[in-house]
Amino acid sequence: METQTLKIKEIPTNQQYWFFRTEAGSYYPDFYFNDYIAYGWDDFTNIEDLKEALHSDEKKTLLKEEFKKKYPDEKREGLAINQMLLFIDTMKIGDIVLIPSAGGDQLAIGVIKSDVYIYDNKSSEDIDDILDDEERGYKSCPYLKRRNIQWIKTIKKGKLDPHLYKLMCARNTISDASNYDMYIDRDMYPIYLKNGKVYISLRVEQKEGISALDMSNLLSSSLFILHAFEDEKIKSEIDSLEVKMMVESPGVIQFIGYAAATTMLLGSISQFAFGADINFEIAGQTYSIHSNGAAQAYIDYKKEEHRHEETMEQEKNHHELDIQISNLKKSLEQMQVSIPEELKN
Repeated sequence: METQTLKIKEIPTNQQYWFFRTEAGSYYPDFYFNDYIAYGWDDFTNIEDLKEALHSDEKKTLLKEEFKKKYPDEKREGLAINQMLLFIDTMKIGDIVLIPSAGGDQLAIGVIKSDVYIYDNKSSEDIDDILDDEERGYKSCPYLKRRNIQWIKTIKKGKLDPHLYKLMCARNTISDASNYDMYIDRDMYPIYLKNGKVYISLRVEQKEGISALDMSNLLSSSLFILHAFEDEKIKSEIDSLEVKMMVESPGVIQFIGYAAATTMLLGSISQFAFGADINFEIAGQTYSIHSNGAAQAYIDYKKEEHRHEETMEQEKNHHELDIQISNLKKSLEQMQVSIPEELKN
């Protein structure tokens, strides 16, 4: 079996998140296909002058007066200016941005890769600036104040964490989405490291009610397997293992814990519980599962650790572990738990 190496994504503790509207989805294709977002009010393109308004009440007052002259029909000039200043200064490289498609049918998640800049469409060699909207197949955004984005993934509404539906109703062009960080993180990455802990999200695809027995087997069997490895590091981490559940069918089960315990948990709740050969790189450390399954891993561990003939008690423990593995496998199948793609051969 070929050894795989999976590097667990580390998300910064102070990660910032923004929800960015797309004019009812009309600019979503342009933003997505051309890797950027843009903000309007193009009569104001002097970035340094705009930034000065952040630190001077006098400059901000002058900016408001000028804005009223340029856009006399805009009744919420204060909000427009604050959003403009947020776009050019508060948002930073490395922040996460979410943009919705028309009707909110899809959400794109990306990371900001540039400071704000003024787009020069006159000197651009982009073919999109030559084609009209019909030839291009989507509406081109004319706004000049831009930031480059590296899109991470897109999520259809049906697969989106329901907690994010409220965020998608935000009216402002730019909204701080940092209070939704946990839901955004697990939609971006089913396995990730944050605040020193590993987060593992399992998607429950079953559409009917969840059996209490299946849920009990999933949790108790996973913990039994962890306890079977008489490793002090794993034992010390089991008590701090957390579970967050949103299992309205479909839903999410999320395990949160430290690296050693979650590495073994990754092995037991995925198909690698029944055969694994994988390295996990977590914060510069490598944790490995190399076995024909969790039961065999336990046997291999005991032989390596003690190197003596098995007692009847050990044989009994191995038999019980086989039962727990069977219960775990059955509960995963019954609940139609979707294993993260990263863990599949």
